[in-house]
Amino acid sequence: MILYIDTHYIDLVIALLKDNKLIDKRVINSNKHSVNTINLLKDILLDNNVKIDDIKEIIVINGPGSFTGVRIGVVIAKTMGYVKNIKVKAISYLQALSLNYNKEVVLGIKDRNGVFIGKFNKEHEFIDDYKYLSNKENYKEDIIYDDFVDIEKVGLFLENKDSINPHLLKPLYVKRIEVEHD
Repeated sequence: MILYIDTHYIDLVIALLKDNKLIDKRVINSNKHSVNTINLLKDILLDNNVKIDDIKEIIVINGPGSFTGVRIGVVIAKTMGYVKNIKVKAISYLQALSLNYNKEVVLGIKDRNGVFIGKFNKEHEFIDDYKYLSNKENYKEDIIYDDFVDIEKVGLFLENKDSINPHLLKPLYVKRIEVEHD
């Protein structure tokens, strides 16, 4: 069983995969991830008769996103990974979106002050560095704004990737990048 956690933005997504097939997916549109995440996690496990010991891997979206949102998902993945010795794999939301394309793409996530972008090759590997552009800045390439993550594709993409030591799992924050950019 694979547990998928995405708390990077307004939609809180918890899903279960078995043999890289989506078994269940729960989504709550809320800005109260600190209140809803554990309850949603508990509900999906109970409803599918899955115990924490049945989980062999955790996939977590590690950003970019708000400080609190990203932190909640990352801390849950780190804690479960460490305490229960579960493999943890992280992927950025933008890289997960890149799996929808079989070409080089620049993907973006907008907020009220600008756009957070990442460039990926046709193998979905990260090129260059994540950038945050204020609303006043232009970017020379077309930016695609997508919002559909195919969780099964994420599982398949990460299947042969190495897991991360939970202590080394790091969140990717929008605001930190914004501050570094100024």
